[in-house]
Amino acid sequence: MANKLRKRSVLTRTSQPLHIALAVLVTLAWLGRGSSGNTRIVLYFNLPRHEFGRVQTVLFPVYYAFNALVSLVAFFAYFRTQCLTRFENTSWVQFALLLAVFSIEAYVRLSLVKPMLRAKHIKTSMEEAAGGGQEVGRLILGELAHCPRYLRVLKTFRAYHSTIAMGTMITLGCSLYSTMIIVDAMCR
Repeated sequence: MANKLRKRSVLTRTSQPLHIALAVLVTLAWLGRGSSGNTRIVLYFNLPRHEFGRVQTVLFPVYYAFNALVSLVAFFAYFRTQCLTRFENTSWVQFALLLAVFSIEAYVRLSLVKPMLRAKHIKTSMEEAAGGGQEVGRLILGELAHCPRYLRVLKTFRAYHSTIAMGTMITLGCSLYSTMIIVDAMCR
């Protein structure tokens, strides 16, 4: 009888059944992914550049606004938790990381996405006028390689895009470190 109660307790009061279900689901998804060796999941390598750019134009603002909002909620949730515990075991590094992630994502959304998309629009218009942009996964300059205005716009676009990518990598690193702090605190 005691053995039955222990088994029932494991099934109803722990997250182990969820872990098993998740492992089964991931395994089934992996097995059912198809056997095509040429399939890529990245849109950049499947769509013509200008089509991918149209997708990017819609997704970038939403992605960074959503990330900034989630980061702000995480920061306030952590602050509220610390208020409830009277800041007894506060990790000020955690505060700094959460605030840095929010600040970078908000800055990217509010200051960098719009000018990057504007430069992308100008670049795309010039490429379409020259008959380009239908290549997949690479940029072929063609006659635009000798156009100083196009090269300036391309350089501007790439500068914004690279800065946004750097911000994304920094926020990912901060989020990873923040998660490690939480896991470390849970394991103590």
